Amino acid sequence: MACLKSFRRFPDKDAPVLYFINQLEKTKKRMPLLLVWLIFTGVAGEIRLEAEDGELLGVAVDSTLTGYSGRGYVTGFDAPEDSVRFSFEAPRGVYRVVFGVSFSSRFASYALRVDDWRQTGSLIKRGGGFFEASIGEIWLDEGAHTMAFQLMSGALDYVRLEPVSYGPPARPPAQLSDSQATASAQALFAFLLSEYGRHILAGQQQNPYRRDFDAINYVRNVTGKEPALVSFDLIDYSPTREAHGVVHYQTPEDWIAWAGRDGIVSLMWHWNAPTDLIEDPSQDCYWWYGFYTRCTTFDVAAALADTSSERYRLLLRDIDVIAAQLQKFQQADVPVLWRPLHEAAGGWFWWGAKGPEPFKQLWRLLYERLVHHHGLHNLIWVYTHEPGAAEWYPGDAYVDIVGRDVYADDPDALMRSDWDELQTLFGGRKLVALTETGTLPDVEVITDYGIWWSWFSIWTDPFLRDVDPDRLTRVYHSERVLTRDELPDWRSYVLHTTPVQPAGDLALAVYPNPGAGRLHVEVGLPVAAPVVVEVFNLLGQRVLRYQAGMQPAGFWRRAFALELAPGVYLVQVRAGNLVARRRWVSVR
Repeated sequence: MACLKSFRRFPDKDAPVLYFINQLEKTKKRMPLLLVWLIFTGVAGEIRLEAEDGELLGVAVDSTLTGYSGRGYVTGFDAPEDSVRFSFEAPRGVYRVVFGVSFSSRFASYALRVDDWRQTGSLIKRGGGFFEASIGEIWLDEGAHTMAFQLMSGALDYVRLEPVSYGPPARPPAQLSDSQATASAQALFAFLLSEYGRHILAGQQQNPYRRDFDAINYVRNVTGKEPALVSFDLIDYSPTREAHGVVHYQTPEDWIAWAGRDGIVSLMWHWNAPTDLIEDPSQDCYWWYGFYTRCTTFDVAAALADTSSERYRLLLRDIDVIAAQLQKFQQADVPVLWRPLHEAAGGWFWWGAKGPEPFKQLWRLLYERLVHHHGLHNLIWVYTHEPGAAEWYPGDAYVDIVGRDVYADDPDALMRSDWDELQTLFGGRKLVALTETGTLPDVEVITDYGIWWSWFSIWTDPFLRDVDPDRLTRVYHSERVLTRDELPDWRSYVLHTTPVQPAGDLALAVYPNPGAGRLHVEVGLPVAAPVVVEVFNLLGQRVLRYQAGMQPAGFWRRAFALELAPGVYLVQVRAGNLVARRRWVSVR
């Protein structure tokens, strides 16, 4: 009846909760608090708050029900202001919040405030008598805290704060997609691997339309430190922008000079469509918006489908122009965290406008053109994942690191759902980075939750200046963050790429390589399995599929006569649940 009485006063079902929160604001300064002191040794232990030991506001201690702990329990939550309040101390960390409660209805509404953090919701009945109900996890800084709790009906026996410990993320294999990666690219990747789960690199996006390094300078002026990693944009090197006479406020030479020997460079490319730009002020479309889907009619799927077309030729032209800029970094021995074709699954950029298959074809074309045609081996390939878009992934053979671009409304957002999704999809296979962010996570908090981005990169103004300067300073000075002055000699790191053939893997050889007209495939089968051989061109189109059926353990060999155009192909062999891939070059 208590629950019914409370809700009769407030036709709006949320009104009791809101009233309770307002009352807490009014009473917290004038009510004395009972201080619950706990003694800790070493790591954080469980914190248990008996309801009868708290400050009681409109409620009373009872012992009529059985199964309670301590001296009794608290009941009589009849009015919106009725609550139990505690004060306690805790070490810093993540805690699972558990209530020992009893109520007769199927659900019971609650309101909880811990310091300035608030949550309302419903508890679900789990059997008769007293039972435990968890409302999830909360992060607490070290020191004194206050808690206030209200149950819309029923009884509160205790509150338990159970420490939760998260381990570091699984470290991916020490192997780049490019088997011919330069020594400096291998060293940078080895360094990133070594720091994954230990430190997060501080990163910053630089505005391409400033002659000075305004973002870097701002960070330095506020924090006294520089980012370890800076992201630059090749946007104005797109031929359809250069055709309009763009002014290059910054150049690759400037970025190389900033990097020196220790600075880490990331490059992106807002690729203006190769042709078919829309010039229509009524739609807010101008040539400089040519990377947006809405401002071009360029059909990437159609261009890729016809390799003899003019639009396909223009794709290659644009890639070749960018290759010339990337070559400058290779000549200067500056490895690049290369992040092209970002946020494709969002659809707002033309390279993602036609769905996942054309995008993956374009990614593979870009990869093969830059790596194998132009010989650019200083690139570490960074793919940007969008939520719920697993089908857009180009494949492990074409990606080294997976990033996520997050623009949260809440500056304190954990971005946990983004992290968890990436770990589910790529954990143990790829490094994961926060490649763009409009807010700066509190590193001390997120790492306690086990969220260890390889790096973060704050987008440029106005997002950078919207970050609270105190937080920016605190993060840059955190022991869990590496800034430029704290970077080791990462060029001395060694990537151990010696291939290891674990038991149960496929040993695959393709020869002659390069070859003309004939491809030999040899695979070692650890167990009997059905064998399937497939060959794909660099657009991801399958040009051969051969099913050999069940084959015994041991070496299986087959020769194929292939009339293929010169170029790079991917040979894939599946044997049951096992798969192996090798690149093969066809020549005349």
